[in-house]
Amino acid sequence: MNTSSLLLFSPLFGLAQSLSSNLFRKTNGPIRGSLVYCDLAFGYAEHSGIYIGNDKIVHKTGKGKVEIVSSRQFVDNTTAVTIYVSCDSDGQAIGGEDIALVAEAEVGRISQYKLLGENCHQFCSYCLTGDFYNQTSLLLSLKREANDYLGATHWRAWDLLNRP
Repeated sequence: MNTSSLLLFSPLFGLAQSLSSNLFRKTNGPIRGSLVYCDLAFGYAEHSGIYIGNDKIVHKTGKGKVEIVSSRQFVDNTTAVTIYVSCDSDGQAIGGEDIALVAEAEVGRISQYKLLGENCHQFCSYCLTGDFYNQTSLLLSLKREANDYLGATHWRAWDLLNRP
């Protein structure tokens, strides 16, 4: 398959994965300190954050501000139909209190934002690893770190319709 075909079918694959996850691979929701992400731009990019409880997610915006938003606000102005949650091999949400505390301590901080540098994934990596100067800028790298630090081997769709 050539590059143009991959670019054309990537959004369709993302949508199919999202619909499949919503039907078959769900979790009741994240726990405090879970990593979460959603689709951006029809599968060409993703946005990540840290769940801190009570339907609140800490994330770094495209303007470089770390803020707290609801799950609905997290997916506003995106193409996302699903929020994915860090889970263990049994599909149970996993996270850490220490991760949530780091994220909460950063709320209000404003710093530079770069698409391939100081972005939401780098922020989440910092919350996970404690390494403020990490080089994580892609979701794939963040997922590897979540596996190493949390044992997050699966990512399940958050059942947003049946949440408390």
